[in-house]
Amino acid sequence: MEKRILVVTSCTGEKVSKPENQLLFEDFQDANRLHQRESELSPYRTTAKDMYTGSQHLALMEGINLYREYGGKIDVNIISAGYGLLSENEEIVPYEVTFNNMNSQTIKNWSKRQRITETLQERIREYDLVFFLLGDKYLQSVEWPLSISSQQRLFFFAGNSSRTRVMVEENYHLLSIGEDEAKVFRFGLIGIKGFLFAQLLKQASAVGHHKIWEDLYLNPAKVRDYVMESFASKDKQLTLSDFSEKENRVDSLKASNLLNFYSELFPVPDSLIAINYKAELNFFLPENDDRVDPNYDFINDVSHKDRNPLLHDVYSHQIYGTPQYDGLLVSKVNIDNATKQKVQLIKEMGGIHKFLHLPEDFPIMGDCGAFSYISNEVPPYTTKQIIDYYDELGINYGVSVDHLVVGPFKKDLDTRQFRYELTLKRAEEFIVEYRKGTHKFHPIGIIQGWDPQSFKEAALHLINLGYDYIAIGGLAREQSGKIYEILREISPIIPNEKFRLHLFGVARDIRTMRSFHKLGVTSFDSSSPLRRAWLGTGHNYHALSGKHYTAIRIPEAKETSGRVKKMVQEGKGEFLQYKELEQSALKALRAFSNGELGLEEALSAILRYDELLGEKREVHEDLYREVLAERPWETCGCEICKTIGIDTIVFRGNNRNRRRGFHNTHVYHEQVKALRKSLDIPHG
Repeated sequence: MEKRILVVTSCTGEKVSKPENQLLFEDFQDANRLHQRESELSPYRTTAKDMYTGSQHLALMEGINLYREYGGKIDVNIISAGYGLLSENEEIVPYEVTFNNMNSQTIKNWSKRQRITETLQERIREYDLVFFLLGDKYLQSVEWPLSISSQQRLFFFAGNSSRTRVMVEENYHLLSIGEDEAKVFRFGLIGIKGFLFAQLLKQASAVGHHKIWEDLYLNPAKVRDYVMESFASKDKQLTLSDFSEKENRVDSLKASNLLNFYSELFPVPDSLIAINYKAELNFFLPENDDRVDPNYDFINDVSHKDRNPLLHDVYSHQIYGTPQYDGLLVSKVNIDNATKQKVQLIKEMGGIHKFLHLPEDFPIMGDCGAFSYISNEVPPYTTKQIIDYYDELGINYGVSVDHLVVGPFKKDLDTRQFRYELTLKRAEEFIVEYRKGTHKFHPIGIIQGWDPQSFKEAALHLINLGYDYIAIGGLAREQSGKIYEILREISPIIPNEKFRLHLFGVARDIRTMRSFHKLGVTSFDSSSPLRRAWLGTGHNYHALSGKHYTAIRIPEAKETSGRVKKMVQEGKGEFLQYKELEQSALKALRAFSNGELGLEEALSAILRYDELLGEKREVHEDLYREVLAERPWETCGCEICKTIGIDTIVFRGNNRNRRRGFHNTHVYHEQVKALRKSLDIPHG
């Protein structure tokens, strides 16, 4: 069956007509005004395909028209910052609106109002292959990922920086196009995507469009080869000197660092896939006294008067009935800094598992907590102390003592070398001491480093010492790309299928963790999903779909503590004024949740309190409207969302914020489980 093809491109600033009274952004704000203004410009009305005269559009349409002359069938849609998503034959009038001069939030709000994502989602269902020729600003106008079937393929001709935005699902493929491609292929940067796609269409016309689309459907990476081949036969495009005087232009192009093709955010070639790939993949959550009051009164915002947090509060796994993680990480520094009552209770209960209300065989990993003593000249713990600690608590996996090589300690050559060697020496001591006694925990040797080669050498040293489980430290604040390069060095030296590799403080999105797993990672830990519940704006509530929402800030109005007390002391209003608006906002939210109040009325009550607090009302308004309109807590189905409902998305105190963090951890663990299932990884 002939493949159905759609190309989605962007509008251009240059248009076939540019009258002085062309439409402006404000004209699109009101339907009646838009209709009136369009009537004024009716002499200039034409189809979308004929309206735009920018270099990308002209180059693209040249290829489209030639392809159609050869009998090929292809449809064109255009994302317009004014009109939304247009089919090529829709008639429009000249306008002056572009996403390129809008900020991200404005793009998001306006494209939502224009229903670009919904319309595009509906359009692409009819097609087998969809090609997007969009710059990053226009990519932001779509909420990725779009829902596609396993029988569809999406291709992006886009800049390399757009990879993180669109490489979100299987069957999403990106051909990286930027300044180097524009220079070598001798076409302007603004229009190069349209030009290269036109070359692909010309190649399709030459070799037969049925063949080329079938090839790309079965092997998407061949899109690069077809574009390359369209140039190699044209003397007027390239000369031999463009590619180091190589005799074969096709080989020269393919061997160049141009038009890099990606089907993953961090691609792992078959030659680098670790021997332990698909062995296991476990997510550990750091334990930091993350507990909540199970009987908290959300209406009156109070706990029971006889509540003892240490005895009565519960962990996430107690709320859900099962852990929302594959293991816990307990740092010695947290035990050392705990209250005497907690330490005594752990001893009285017979170890960390009973204190945490977990079965003895549930994986608990122990480490030193190196960030707590990062400024010390040497770690405060000896190897014997840390081994005794693991034995005393009943830890399942114990990590050797390390000293971080990060920040300024990485820049100073003598300091980093000292810490690097100290960490290796402590790992040597650890395995020697471990073998002298009888211990219930499994030893893990940790390594530090400052570049891929230093990490590789450290890993090899520990492998030669006999470790079958090593951990990489110091990467919690490192960019994913840097971690990827380190793992690429370590992957080839992994000795066998049962070898395990842990990443400390690293839990990135599932796309990235899939690649890291291919490079040998079998476990990792991070509190990021939990902590995002109360840190920052825009990512407080995580949905299973992958979308993130902002929690609605309604801080407690107290005379004795908190932000409201401080503002009253600074003369910024009376306490009763804050209290009244706080309660009004809470009541409005509950009424909205129960269907007794409309969205805009509820939002207005929230924003009145927001404004008095001096919050960023202009930012919060759109973000709050989004979460209220989409009501993600109602479709979640997790224990917390079912139990406390709309309070899940209220940013207010530990009992709401931490529960939302528990929810986020649940969502992340579900994504990890889905990844394991897709890879057929056994678990448990």
